[in-house]
Amino acid sequence: MKKKLILILAFILVFGGGIGLGWYIRNQTINPTATLPNIFERILTFFVKKGEEADEDLLYHDVGLADFIVNGSTKTKVAVEGIVDKVTHEPDGDYHVIVRPQYVPVGLFLVTEFIPEIKDFPLPKEGDHIKIWGITRFDEPHNWWEIHPVIGWEKL
Repeated sequence: MKKKLILILAFILVFGGGIGLGWYIRNQTINPTATLPNIFERILTFFVKKGEEADEDLLYHDVGLADFIVNGSTKTKVAVEGIVDKVTHEPDGDYHVIVRPQYVPVGLFLVTEFIPEIKDFPLPKEGDHIKIWGITRFDEPHNWWEIHPVIGWEKL
């Protein structure tokens, strides 16, 4: 009887720990609108083989700059177009490039971060009209969406 009780308690502990860990991971995700697959979706993907599709992980999705600033994106990799407002060198070695929409009033801006680990990467100049792409992040302390790190950019 004791053995069965210990097995049941161990099962509950492991199962409950898994649920707790899943909840913790979901709450720590970079993208607050991201969802984790439920148990049925996981089982289905194990048994059902999907047809051929574009590898979404390789694509940068064009999004409107003003919409991205306000609402963010469910995509991990995005590309936006705008005007460089300011370039600053931060104490941690990153360069912040502030981008604003071309035809929107002052006050709406996007922070993009060039990191030192991506070497030999030229910075745009203030006033440049650019397309910039990279990884989507929500910066909790500042309460804004940003592109960090920037993977590439081009002058338009």
